Amino acid sequence: MSSQQKRFFHFSFSIILVLNLHLACSTEKKQTDQTPSQHPIEEKVIIKDQKFFGIESGIVEYKITGSQKGDKTLYFKDWGRKQAEFSTSTIKIGRYSKNANLLKLSNGNWQYIINLESKTGTKRELPVLEKLREFKDEISYGKFGEQLALMNGGIETGGDPVIGKKCRVFEFKSKNSRLWLWNWLILKSETLKGKVKINVEATSIQENVAIADSVFKPPLDVLVTEVDLESLRNQHSEEQF
Repeated sequence: MSSQQKRFFHFSFSIILVLNLHLACSTEKKQTDQTPSQHPIEEKVIIKDQKFFGIESGIVEYKITGSQKGDKTLYFKDWGRKQAEFSTSTIKIGRYSKNANLLKLSNGNWQYIINLESKTGTKRELPVLEKLREFKDEISYGKFGEQLALMNGGIETGGDPVIGKKCRVFEFKSKNSRLWLWNWLILKSETLKGKVKINVEATSIQENVAIADSVFKPPLDVLVTEVDLESLRNQHSEEQF
């Protein structure tokens, strides 16, 4: 595999794991059970006081196309403070391909990313908390979803409907991506890096539906390892060279 193909493959697989956030295991890891972590969180940032979406609950089905192909289902409740994203996909770069069967959970101040094939996963503080601390005195817009878009460098470029929903379109130039947001819920995304292009678009949505709390908890047969954001960044930086 050429060095250019390696760079493309690494970037693309990271997108499978989490949109715009890279997942890697820390070289110094601490195995944990599924009890709350002992790592401190600044009390000034309380997710329970924020509404991620402008809709209380829902189920969204997506189709993934481009260099990556597959399907994704997002379950959310409590205004997006609880989320469960199941995805199955295959990414192809040249002759090489990679399959993924993943579950990403967000519940309160914690995020889990789980490989459902290997029954392993990671637990970390919700990445958005770091942004909230960094910009807590600089952004005071009324809608939390808008704050998150602006914190990540989003620029609103217009409007466009997706599955009959009028979306606001935001461009993120540093990430070579665009997002279509309805009630601050992503209904469509486009990401381009070199020759790698990945599109995700909603095909259906159920609004304000009842979803069991068990959907938002890690499976009991998964081995969860706790990592921290600084370790992930350091690991990712090392893998670039």
